[in-house]
Amino acid sequence: MRYLLLTLWCVLMSFSAYALVAEATRPVETTPEKRDVHVLKIEGAIAPAYTDYLKRGITRAEHENAELVLIELNTPGGLLTSTRQMVSRIMTAKVPIVVYVTPSGAHAASAGTFILMSAHIAAMDEGTNVGAATPVQVASVPETKPKPEEESPKTAQETLEELLQNIRDPNAESLKEKAVEDTTAFIRSIADVRGRNAEWAEKAVTEADSLTAKEALEHNVIDILAVSRADLLKQIDGRVVKMKDGTERTLSTEGVRVVEHAPDFMTEFLALISDPNVAAILMMIGIYGLILEFYAPGTLVSGTIGAICLLLAFYAFSILPVTGLGAMLIVSGLIFMFAEVFIPSFGILGIAGIIALTIGLAVMFDGSELLGVGLEWQVILGIITSAGIFMGIGFLLLVKSVISKELKTGPESMIGKEAKVQEWDADKKSGYVFISGERWQAKAAEGEDPIGRDERVLVASVDDLILKVRKTTD
Repeated sequence: MRYLLLTLWCVLMSFSAYALVAEATRPVETTPEKRDVHVLKIEGAIAPAYTDYLKRGITRAEHENAELVLIELNTPGGLLTSTRQMVSRIMTAKVPIVVYVTPSGAHAASAGTFILMSAHIAAMDEGTNVGAATPVQVASVPETKPKPEEESPKTAQETLEELLQNIRDPNAESLKEKAVEDTTAFIRSIADVRGRNAEWAEKAVTEADSLTAKEALEHNVIDILAVSRADLLKQIDGRVVKMKDGTERTLSTEGVRVVEHAPDFMTEFLALISDPNVAAILMMIGIYGLILEFYAPGTLVSGTIGAICLLLAFYAFSILPVTGLGAMLIVSGLIFMFAEVFIPSFGILGIAGIIALTIGLAVMFDGSELLGVGLEWQVILGIITSAGIFMGIGFLLLVKSVISKELKTGPESMIGKEAKVQEWDADKKSGYVFISGERWQAKAAEGEDPIGRDERVLVASVDDLILKVRKTTD
């Protein structure tokens, strides 16, 4: 019986082993795995916050083995250093990168041109444009055209432009030429790698040339003109792109799942305050807030707001290309202006402060490191105007304070104050009292009870430098 059971167990084990092997070797019908399309959105000036956002997005896509990364772009430009970092990350990505300028009315101006041309596939929506990639001047004041023979009064913009032309560094032109040459070489290298129109790319930098979406397609600046994201994914399905390591990848986007990774609040907030115009305004609000707190301490509201604004401005300045000359002139201008408030000089310090502030703002940022963004002349005028108004208000408050103090000085200011009797003649009802650190002659007020030495009295009135006093009610 024992041998029979052992034989049955061996037979069952044999059948089980055969079934497992058969199941393991049976061909299984599989469907190709669909990978995701990761969507990143960049809307606004190119700044370090967006650089970090793009780097994180591409790294996530690489780790998750995404089909591609789609960057939806709408930017007026930004920092050249951030642009270089973005372009470098795009061109070394291990997943295909598609840059799509969208929606209609959007643009890939200045820094956006570099980012668009660096993608494996460049696409634009209808009604968009690309180009104008010339490094901006330190203060982006639009150039004014020559006037006809008949001259008309100059506008505020023309006056500021003339002032900026006079105060700019005499080496500014040569520095600008070097910056343009460097930027031109940068965009040509991108165009050469991606097989795009290098001649137009150079014109975009040297001549600030721009193209519509249709013109960009005709000039081999982009690969696709798409009216929507779905249309774009349909058009790129089956396209072959060449990766950094030389391998080729065929895109499969039919029925693909789209995963959006929108920038978080902190990314958008840091990108906003990195704008040179916002940073300059934050700086001025911060300075005004602290001065108001020192002038009228106690509420802490203006001081707190001012401190926060200054910290945000310092963060922006730490990543923006701030020049040492501009920073020193701005600080000097503010010192002069507020010295005028506390040390009146009939406007000399105030005017010197406004001039220093104007020059400082004009040369505050290194224009060779900015693409398409800069300190707008409207912001400069606004800051100068507000500084003048603030200085004027401070001067009026100082005058009012001085007048008020003058009214409260002299013998009349002692009425109602308490004094101590030092000497007193009871018969003459007069003597001397000590008040506010001074010795004054005093007489008892009419109908007043007898007053003794060392008693506390109140000043009732003043008559020809003699104080009329009466006993305190205590």
